[in-house]
Amino acid sequence: MKNIWNKVEKSKTTYIALISIILVFIMPILFNLFHLGRTNRIIWLFFIINILFASFIGWFSKKYDLSFYNLVIFPVIFVISVFVKYGRYGYFLAGIYLVLSILIYFLFDKEK
Repeated sequence: MKNIWNKVEKSKTTYIALISIILVFIMPILFNLFHLGRTNRIIWLFFIINILFASFIGWFSKKYDLSFYNLVIFPVIFVISVFVKYGRYGYFLAGIYLVLSILIYFLFDKEK
């Protein structure tokens, strides 16, 4: 069991997945606990924080030579949460997150 945890701990993909789960499932709960409205959640969480995180994933994946599928982890987890909880606009946001991650991934060339 300890060997499995050591492998998981060293995996950067696991960190991307865990942060994605926190942003997608836990942060909206925190917004509700602090009585921040739906508009604040949409603006701050869905647009500002998630877009910054999607950009970070693109940069992080390129910097550490991670597989291209790491760019898909966050949008897929977001689509799952949208399917369960939010409106249709969430599907478009997942597409924006994916496109932004891909653009940032190709923007940072390793040779520079």
